[in-house]
Amino acid sequence: MAAWGNPPARDGEAGVRPDAASPISPAACGLLIALIFASHYALTGDFWTAALLAAGIAAAMAAVDLLKTHRATLEQLDACRALHKLVADNTADLVTRHDRHGAVSYASPAADTLLGVSTSRLMRHGLTAAMTAGDAERCRDAIAQCIELGTPMSVEIEIDGAAAARWVEFRCKPLPDGESAVGIMRDITARRWHAVAMRQAREEAESASRAKSAFIATISHELRTPLNAIIGFSEMLHRELYAESGASRHADYSRIIHESGEHLMSLVRDLLDMSKIEAGRLTICTEPFRVPDMIASSVDTLRPAIAAKAIVLDVSVAEDVGEMVADQRACKQMLMNLLSNACKFTPEGGRIELSAAIQGENILLSVRDDGIGIAPDHVARLGEPFYQVDSSYARQLEGAGLGLAIVRGLAGLHGGRLVIESTPGEGSCFSLVLPLDAEGRGTEPAGKAAASQQDPAPPAETAIAAPVALVA
Repeated sequence: MAAWGNPPARDGEAGVRPDAASPISPAACGLLIALIFASHYALTGDFWTAALLAAGIAAAMAAVDLLKTHRATLEQLDACRALHKLVADNTADLVTRHDRHGAVSYASPAADTLLGVSTSRLMRHGLTAAMTAGDAERCRDAIAQCIELGTPMSVEIEIDGAAAARWVEFRCKPLPDGESAVGIMRDITARRWHAVAMRQAREEAESASRAKSAFIATISHELRTPLNAIIGFSEMLHRELYAESGASRHADYSRIIHESGEHLMSLVRDLLDMSKIEAGRLTICTEPFRVPDMIASSVDTLRPAIAAKAIVLDVSVAEDVGEMVADQRACKQMLMNLLSNACKFTPEGGRIELSAAIQGENILLSVRDDGIGIAPDHVARLGEPFYQVDSSYARQLEGAGLGLAIVRGLAGLHGGRLVIESTPGEGSCFSLVLPLDAEGRGTEPAGKAAASQQDPAPPAETAIAAPVALVA
């Protein structure tokens, strides 16, 4: 009787299809049986005969409804099997079913294409029919762990084919019965070769970078010897000819040779330092020294170039600036590079301000000029090796674009940074923020230091002009 009330199944659900439901509602069926029972009882007066007749009719109607439901269920199962077979037969991935011991109870037709074995052979002999015993054991272990832990597992294996080896990814997922798992094998050979190609390309790029650094180091050493001879002998020639009367032209020639040799030597030193910084081979030797003495020495060295352009140099050192522990030679080189850069871009009669102050556990060395300034889109790239704001061949100022890159690298070796502030037409300010005790801070190779300090926030005291970009 309960079968009469079987409701139609919803679209997409397992069970009876909507069109397979009984055409007569349960209420109508009940009313019909009641009428038959009442009519028979009224005509014969035999209660039990009427009851048996009504029960037989109800059973017959229930059987008919059950048969219709069973037929609809079979049709739906056939449709599901056909759909699953369609998917399994046309997918490039191999679908398998395994028990907890790894035995194969089902395999899709992709076994022949992916593994080179037939479906029947794979089901008879298991995974060892398509792969080595070691790889098959790895897959069985993954299946066992998958069923035991109830979580998906995956493993990558290599299949030796007739033409070339292929890589296959085996993923398994536990089924609800807790005793079996479904596995999916996918060809990942292209992905593996892509990863190999990427690794080779990275290694080639790193090798090219090392070769470039080695070339710079080698050519720098090769150039230093003849340049020393050019500078030395031209200086001797200049002194001797200058003392002779009527030798002014020869003295000018020797002076030009000397200045050119000095310029080339400076370039070679910068190239050598830059190659060591990029290769992470440049180290610093820390020692205590007085900062005012280092500033005075740097200013004295560059005073002739500053005086040649009639530039006013204002040096301001705070009273509490005293001793620091760092590489004195490197600190002097950084400060001289900043002063030389300011002198280069400051017009005749301009002004340069050099200041030194204590800022917490750091010392702040600032070089401010009233030169041409730098556009915002160039500020962020200052400090990159060989980068120049004016990179045309017609530029009037000399330089290879290594000065600020060396400053950035040396500052990173000390655990410090370089802050650049500039406004076009108003001038620039280059500030070195260095720890007072570089030895106690601990330093790292310049390449890593530059990468790790791309985005630190500048100190509030240095935010004088905009835009601000940290390049070390």
